[in-house]
Amino acid sequence: MSALIIYVALVKPEYNKIQDLRGRVKSSSDFYNAQAQAVDYVNNLYAKNKIDIEQTQKDLVLALPDQEEVANVVFQIQRISALNNISIDSVNLDRLPIQQKSTNSLIKNHSALRISMKLAGSYESFKELLKFLESNVRIINLGTLRVYQANELEKGIFNYELVVDTYYQVK
Repeated sequence: MSALIIYVALVKPEYNKIQDLRGRVKSSSDFYNAQAQAVDYVNNLYAKNKIDIEQTQKDLVLALPDQEEVANVVFQIQRISALNNISIDSVNLDRLPIQQKSTNSLIKNHSALRISMKLAGSYESFKELLKFLESNVRIINLGTLRVYQANELEKGIFNYELVVDTYYQVK
């Protein structure tokens, strides 16, 4: 009888406390493991995509550089023209005013370099030139286009005036 009283009065309450503490330890351990798995998942995802993020940043700098890079733009246009058998008669460069953004804006200030060109070549070659300019990595907008009849009409050669804008970031 005294063993039953000791068991009910002393052992049973302590046993219940031990079970409660074991439950708390188990839930804390499960929570910790779940959080550790989430952190590991995010770290693995970041590491896996870090190279992609860096490449995307490099591509964005090519599309919208942080300088005018006049020589690079002229070289690109010259190479695209040469690939399409278009001769460049003249190139004129104009800097457009800086487009100011508010200080809270995520978009940085940017400006454009206006390039006016006089070209000569066949119509098919000129269409290909426009396709190359359109798909060029650097952002280029066609401003105006004029087609003139050339002296060599029987050869299918025309003269063109082309005005394009290319953009860059201003620091």
